[in-house]
Amino acid sequence: MGKMLKQVQKAQAQILKLQEELAQRTMEATSGGGAVRAVSNGAKELVELHIDPEILQEEEVDVEMIQDLVITAVNESLRQADKMMAKEMEKISGGMGLPPGMF
Repeated sequence: MGKMLKQVQKAQAQILKLQEELAQRTMEATSGGGAVRAVSNGAKELVELHIDPEILQEEEVDVEMIQDLVITAVNESLRQADKMMAKEMEKISGGMGLPPGMF
């Protein structure tokens, strides 16, 4: 039991360190053929959003389309952050025999 407790404490320390590291990593996603680009970090925060000025200068700007493109790009960048986090957490908890999602 003591050995398992030490493993859990070690894993918790590794997780805290990993969370700090992942907060510095960024994931990028685009939509609309690159018209919208969203960049999020490992803390699942949107850190950059770029909208191609050309789509805003069209004669009839389709606001709903632009909103959909932004939502799509942001959601995809956040999904990438989730995948990255899950992959890195698996490295830490994989050897402990814990069910997925335990950390």
